[in-house]
Formats: sequence, C-alpha cells, structure tokens
Amino acid sequence: MFDPTTAALIRAAPPLEGLDLDNLPKRLTEAFADIVSARIRLRGAAVEADDAALGATVTELRRIAAAHETYAALLHDRENRASAAFVAASAHQAISLARRGVETPSQVDVAAVSSDVCATLLFLLAEAHADAAEAAKRIAPRQSARPTERALLLAIRNLAQGRLGAVISAEEPVIEVDGTDLDIRALEALQLLLLRGVTSLARQLNLRIDVAPEAGGLVPASMLFAQVRALASEPIEGAGLDGETLLSLYSGPLHLANLLLGLEGDLLGTALCRIPTPGGVDDSGWWQTLRRMARQRPFLWRNHREAVEKGYLERGVSSAISFPTGGGKSTLAELKIATALLRGERVIFLAPTLSGITTHGTVWRDCVAEGL
Repeated sequence: MFDPTTAALIRAAPPLEGLDLDNLPKRLTEAFADIVSARIRLRGAAVEADDAALGATVTELRRIAAAHETYAALLHDRENRASAAFVAASAHQAISLARRGVETPSQVDVAAVSSDVCATLLFLLAEAHADAAEAAKRIAPRQSARPTERALLLAIRNLAQGRLGAVISAEEPVIEVDGTDLDIRALEALQLLLLRGVTSLARQLNLRIDVAPEAGGLVPASMLFAQVRALASEPIEGAGLDGETLLSLYSGPLHLANLLLGLEGDLLGTALCRIPTPGGVDDSGWWQTLRRMARQRPFLWRNHREAVEKGYLERGVSSAISFPTGGGKSTLAELKIATALLRGERVIFLAPTLSGITTHGTVWRDCVAEGL
C-alpha cells in the first residue's frame, strides 16, 4: 500500500512503547485490508459492532492516532513530527473507513474536533497534500452547525484542496448575541478567530514575502491561532488541592489551534508563490506566472522543492525526471516551460502517449494562454 518513501516516513515516527516501527507500514496496510474485507463481508455495516477482531483493530488504530496526533500537535520543533502526523492521519483514515455508514458529521465543538478535520490537517502537516485533499472531501458540516462552525469547516476543506480563493472570498459570519447561551457565544468567538486565522493563512500563501502588520502587512495566522490557544485555557482559582492547577478548557478549539499553529510555518514553506525568481527571468513575469499556477496548485511538494533547490529552473540545467502517476511531473514541467519562455527561448514539448497529450497538453495550453 505504501511506496518505499512513504514507508520510510512512517518508520521515522517517534518510538512508543509496544509499537514496532519497522513493522508499522505493514501493520497499517493490514488494518486497511482487514477493514475493507470486513465491510465487504458485512455489506457496508460499521465493522466495530459486528466483528470483534475488527473492533480490536479499530481500538488499536485509535491509540496509534491519539498518541501520534498529540505528538504532532504539541511538539512543533521535533524532526520526526511530519512522520508522527502522517501515521496519525493514516490511522484516522482507516478508522473513518471502518465507520463508514455511521453518521459522524464534521465538527469543532467545545470538547472535540472530528477525526476527518484532524486527518486533513495532519496530512497537510506531513506534506502529503494529495492525501489531505482526499481526506478533506469527507469534511461536511452537520445540519445543525451554527454559521461560524460551518464557515470554519468549509475554510479548512478549501485550504486543504488548494482553493485559496474560496477561503479568502468567503463572507465572514456574524455571531448572534441576543438569546444565545454564553458558552455557545464563547465557542463561536473562538471558532471565528480560528476562521480568521485560516483566512489569513490562505492570504499569506498567495504572497511572495511576509510584511509585518505595523508596516501595513497582514496579521500573521500564527498570531490568531496563538490567541485562541491562550483564550481556550484558563486556571480555575481556588480549585484543586495544594500544588494542583485545574484548568477550564475549550479543548476542541484548543486542539485545533495547536494543529494549525504547527501547520502554519511548514505550509508557508511549501507555497508555490514563494519560489525565488530564477536567473535571467523577469521578476514581474515570474510573479504573474506563479500567481496563475497557484490558483489551481498553490503547494509545492517535497520533490518539487528538491528539484528547485538543485537548480532545476536555472538556465542550462538538464534534468531527467521520473515520478509515478500523480507524482507532480506536470507542475515541474510547467515551471520549466515558463522559465524558458520568459527568457525568450523556444520550447519543444513532446507527449508520446495519448494520456500524456491530455495531461501535459493542458500545461502547454495554460502557458500559451497567459502569453508566456
């Protein structure tokens, strides 16, 4: 199920007692296979209620997800945080498959964040952008969701799917004050701050550089997420025994803020709009090219960044690139074509297969349509 690169990423997860990291890729693969087999056997029913062995598998997956998600959310400076995030997201994904057919609407509640939202953000944190976009398809606000929760969930879904324009252009909901319970109003205020943070993050991803707020720039998303984290936790005075500190928590918004805080810096590092202008290329023309491409593909994958860092876009650099289907060849091809055309050079683009003509012909037409 996992390619060698992804399997290596999983094995690099933090060591936990009772968890065999060398065998973890195989164990996750077996869990997916067992769940799919059980669903076929049970004709789509939730596997936990009808199959004891599969119930035990789901319980194991929940432990794996919880431990690695906590690690990824709270320890932002650890080298293996991306591995922990990917393991947690994969476990969430398997659990979701097991529970398909059981109504579990997406939510950011006082006490919890639904697993589909967590999986989406964890895949983003692990730089598994295609997996994040797929996981985001399951984010569907419940019918009873209030406007702020609905808007926040849709913003996270659009962010993961690369629809930054939809995040930025969405109208901000208004919190109803009259007749609303104080706890609900407090929750909505936290959700609104989180929404503003996600919107700010989408705007930052469309910028070439960050400008400080005092110099007329955007309020960083991290500042808004940190504000939520501070507001969602408060000591209860006079409670507990001597030396104890009891906290009043809005644990759902708090956990989401921690995930988003961990994600912000890494995601900005993958922004396509922030690729430096290659040598011999007009800066204005390059910026227009990046802005156009970012409307559909705003994130650079690891292999894209590695190629750029090795000089792939510089004049005179020849490259032979081989990725699996969906591995990101079109993005690199479009960037290379753009640099050549912006330098006034000619490009010959060969697509020897019918599927190649369909996929890569779009790359060529996009460049020509923009006058490159």
